[in-house]
Amino acid sequence: MSLFGKLFGSGKPATAPPAAIAMPDFTVDRARMFDLVLTQRLQALVAMPVRDDAWYPAFFAALWNASIALPSQAPFVGPDGFPYLRLDIPAEGAFDSNSLANLARNCADSGWGAALFPSPDAHDPAYVLPMGALDSLLRFGDWRGDPIDLAEQQGPPLSGAVRLKAGAQVLTGAPSPDYLSRAAARALDAYLKCEWKLAAPRVMLMSNTSLRPSRSLVLNVRRADFGTEEAAADFCHRVIWFLPPSRVVTLLPDGWSEDQLFPLARIY
Repeated sequence: MSLFGKLFGSGKPATAPPAAIAMPDFTVDRARMFDLVLTQRLQALVAMPVRDDAWYPAFFAALWNASIALPSQAPFVGPDGFPYLRLDIPAEGAFDSNSLANLARNCADSGWGAALFPSPDAHDPAYVLPMGALDSLLRFGDWRGDPIDLAEQQGPPLSGAVRLKAGAQVLTGAPSPDYLSRAAARALDAYLKCEWKLAAPRVMLMSNTSLRPSRSLVLNVRRADFGTEEAAADFCHRVIWFLPPSRVVTLLPDGWSEDQLFPLARIY
């Protein structure tokens, strides 16, 4: 599987861990970092051929404070075009120890993801975390996203495009820093300007109780700007790279003016 294919781990929608499994503690505590016992546990977990619902809490519980090797302070660019800091499960012998808990804030503030490799000489990652997943771990203590979004997503998944009925009440406004972090706003603004040639990226928070989750981030890009539905979906998927995985991105509806949206550059 390619780096891009591993972007969200299994590719399954976010679901709650089984009730019997407690969510790990993702506080940033240097007294708990650089744990070699967790390194051994992490090595065993990435070697498992099956990743079920119980695997993810165990994996992240080990990954957060495990002692890992950092081969470079600079990120590499993955096949998807996004920057990732490489983390290695160390080989036997001496190495300079680090931990994801110690690195996650700098990664998120720098607009980077993180890629965990099973050994220093491995060419393919064992797991890849986009920037938004790191931001989610730091802000919400959950790799899957905002608990408000996750609670609203419980139940049968919505299928296909979601269309609001005529006259449906929609609330709009500027996204708060809790919804769109300043680091995400800064990185997304640079990405849209550089990669998509948007001269002035704009956003708006839209809320409607008939949607799951009820809140979505509207961008000043329309469906007509893309040749196919697949191209539009790929764009939204790439924007989500910067956001907690539970977030939803909405293209600017026909009939709405860009003037209703807020300059992304003003948010950070």
